[in-house]
Amino acid sequence: MSTNITPHSKKPNPLDDQPTTPIQTQPLSAEQEQRDLPSDEPYERPEEKAETDLSILDGKTVNKVGNVVDAQGNVFGRIVSGDGRLAGRKVDGLGQIWGDKGQVLGKAELIPGAEQEKPEGPFYGFETAVVGKDGVVADATGSTIGRVIEGDALRLLGRQVDEDGEILDKSGNTIGRAERWQPDEKKRNVNPMAGRKVTREGEVRDVDGNLIGKLTSGNLPTLIGKEIDDNGNVVDNDGNKLGECTLIENIPEPEPEPEAEEPGPSPEELQKQKEEEEDRQLAKKMNAIVGQTLDRLRPICKTISEHVERADRTPKEELDEEGLVKQVKPLLEEGGNILQESNGAIRALDPDGHVAANAKARAASHEASKEEHALAEQLKELSETVCTTIDNAKNRIADMPHAKKELNPLWALLTEPLGQVIAAVGLLLTGVLGLVGRLLNGLGLGGLVNSLLGGLGLDKLLGSLGLGSVTDALGLGG
Repeated sequence: MSTNITPHSKKPNPLDDQPTTPIQTQPLSAEQEQRDLPSDEPYERPEEKAETDLSILDGKTVNKVGNVVDAQGNVFGRIVSGDGRLAGRKVDGLGQIWGDKGQVLGKAELIPGAEQEKPEGPFYGFETAVVGKDGVVADATGSTIGRVIEGDALRLLGRQVDEDGEILDKSGNTIGRAERWQPDEKKRNVNPMAGRKVTREGEVRDVDGNLIGKLTSGNLPTLIGKEIDDNGNVVDNDGNKLGECTLIENIPEPEPEPEAEEPGPSPEELQKQKEEEEDRQLAKKMNAIVGQTLDRLRPICKTISEHVERADRTPKEELDEEGLVKQVKPLLEEGGNILQESNGAIRALDPDGHVAANAKARAASHEASKEEHALAEQLKELSETVCTTIDNAKNRIADMPHAKKELNPLWALLTEPLGQVIAAVGLLLTGVLGLVGRLLNGLGLGGLVNSLLGGLGLDKLLGSLGLGSVTDALGLGG
């Protein structure tokens, strides 16, 4: 049987022949019914959390305390993740901190606005604030701007103080604090005459005409009408000091005329006292020069003696005479240079020769001072050191042909400048040579300076001291 289907006929449904089963529904609760009721409020889509723009961090650098800063040190962000060893690393526009191998080492965030707007710290505006001595804080000019209130001031010396007054170690930990502080300024004392002018009489008067001071230093005719500064000085328009004024109360009362005193020393006695004092001072200076020379020469002479004595003890077949010469020769040259320096220093005390001229003129009436005795003792020790060294060395190398030939002419490197030193002293303080002669004679070394004493006119001086002639004083008489 065929079925005619027209446009308006219903398409047969295979399920139409199936029996229908009613759907069992659960009753709605009051809360569900209320929720399903139409609402008067418009529908709002949940807000999506806006992603923070970190592009301002791009190209910035992490500093040692974990802040993200620009080249000028301005803080823009801070580290929120990482291993804490990110100082010097660059941050990109997403807040990522990159390593050298292209790996992300950490993450940074912007400084919250509340923190960015915090009030300025007590040391804000000071580019440099450093802990100085005694716990004070100084700026770049050295002016005191604060002081340490927490922490060991000695340990904090030289450390920076930040804007908030905190003193940090290299790890960013707070190890001290400072506060703003300035020492009390001392009140400047202004002279009561400041601003007043010098009168024709050399006086200084106040606004009421009362005498308050007088000119005590300066040429009055050129200072009339000149102004007085805060220190009581008379100054010109440029502040240059021209004179001084003193308050009346500070001018001492004129001293009473002294009573007649007993007559003092005569001019001749005064001149003699002056000359004796000059000689004492001259002897002190020369004593210092000779003493320094002796201190430098002793170790050289000792070393020469050690070399010669060692060679003398060495068996002849093992002796190296040329080696001995090479050891001793530079020591003789060095010692000679020291004595030459001493001679030059002594002669420099009388560059124009007037001291030497006066020394000869007053030698006969001059009595040696304790300073001259001390100088003579130093010269004796110097002569003894040099002569003993040379005499000992000559005796020990007597059987060393090569060393004797090479070294004997070189002893003059010491003896000649020594003689010049003694002569230089004698020219300035003639009396010292007599003392030196007696001291050397006691050591059997008088012959060393005999030639130096000739021609200096010392016979009269030594005779006045009961020493006879120069030859007798040195025990060199025929």
